[in-house]
Amino acid sequence: MKISPVTQYKPNFGYDKRLNKSLKYALSKHDDRVMAETISSLNDYCNLVEDNLRTEEKAAGSGSSRYQDLQDILVTSKQMLAGFASITFPKLHYADREYKHYNVEFVKRGSKDSDWRGDLIEAISEWTENTSSKDKQKTDPSKQIYKPKFDEDGLEITEEEQKKNLVDKISKAISGKNEENSLLEKFRPSAQSPKGFADVAGMEKLKRDLKNGIIQFINDPQQAQKDLEEYGKAIPKSLLLYGPPGCGKTYITQALASEIDTPMYMLNISKAGSEYINQTSKNLKQAFDAAAKISEEQQKPCLLFMDEIDSLAFNRGNMTWPEDIKQVATMLQCIDGAKQSNVLIIGATNKYDILDPAIRRRFDSKVFVDLPDKEAIQSLLVKELTPMSKAKTLLSSDEDMKTIAGKLSGFSNSSICIITKEAALNALARDRADIAVEDFEKAIKETGEEKPNRKEYLSETKKENKKIGFVK
Repeated sequence: MKISPVTQYKPNFGYDKRLNKSLKYALSKHDDRVMAETISSLNDYCNLVEDNLRTEEKAAGSGSSRYQDLQDILVTSKQMLAGFASITFPKLHYADREYKHYNVEFVKRGSKDSDWRGDLIEAISEWTENTSSKDKQKTDPSKQIYKPKFDEDGLEITEEEQKKNLVDKISKAISGKNEENSLLEKFRPSAQSPKGFADVAGMEKLKRDLKNGIIQFINDPQQAQKDLEEYGKAIPKSLLLYGPPGCGKTYITQALASEIDTPMYMLNISKAGSEYINQTSKNLKQAFDAAAKISEEQQKPCLLFMDEIDSLAFNRGNMTWPEDIKQVATMLQCIDGAKQSNVLIIGATNKYDILDPAIRRRFDSKVFVDLPDKEAIQSLLVKELTPMSKAKTLLSSDEDMKTIAGKLSGFSNSSICIITKEAALNALARDRADIAVEDFEKAIKETGEEKPNRKEYLSETKKENKKIGFVK
């Protein structure tokens, strides 16, 4: 009998994601499609039941009748799944790996007899290999059975290969070689990147503070040390830029990289985050260790930029899965360690309020990068229009430039650039006419660019910019 696959379901609990992926891969290669779909459906069903069970456990505890029913269903279903998977794919060591996964959690919780994890372990043990003493393994996690590692194709990786892969990954992260696979990427300016602060329109106060805070410290360490001794001017350690998207947080950081006498490395957020248990925390530690190693080798500060930091450091108060909590705790430890290793950290986020409060406190200075004011808008317009020969008449008219700046008030920097390019194309469509105010009016309507609500991006406790004041 063919069992219909469970409707697309993405569980959010702590099952063994690596094992789940390996099983899915093995099933995709299985010759008997009916059997493969049956096991796949059973696996999805077990995940769904476990999710509901964990939710019920948190909400009502183990005393509810619903909890008992879900526990019985999960234990029975998981036992069947362990049997099917162990017989069909013996090289996967499915039962052994599930046994260890739930046993670790069972031991951490104090080995309570009423815990569903204990019943699950006992049910799965029927299919485990070389299990001589179930009770001993329940109380001694160091005596766990072998758990192999698998690559993305589901093939087992030997212990020697694991060690070699780890050494290679660290070496690549430090050297900057093969950066498509590394956690740290050395910033290399492109043709569109700013060549320095001169290419950044507006943000005068922020540029001034960065010059006095970071640039002087890196480019002239002797003077920075003298300022510390004579005036107590502290050495910079970390800076958090936050505000509406498209306002230049990443752009000005790239400009900063061109102004300083040291390379800037960026944390590859997409590669640091992992679906596998403990892997994200390991990746974070590895990346920060690599940055510290770079600083040590070059005998000068290393600049580490973390864009979209909120994706790895969101508020622990909104989390239920321990792995996510551990991830944020690891980030906290890494930031503290970086400050002691001469690594300067710059973070950027559009979502200040969802950052974990402890992460926010780790940054010595927090700067709100606001929407551009009229002066900044005009500077940006001049920068964008100057290369266009058909914009000379418009640039020579102060009245028209002020009119356009007024119409663009409330838009982000990136939106203004998009609207300007569209306005130029509108003039081109008008029989190659000079760019005019009407072209901008039409572009504002047709591009679909929206004005962000700046209040949504302000922190609750910080409503205005403050001068960067780093602490020791």
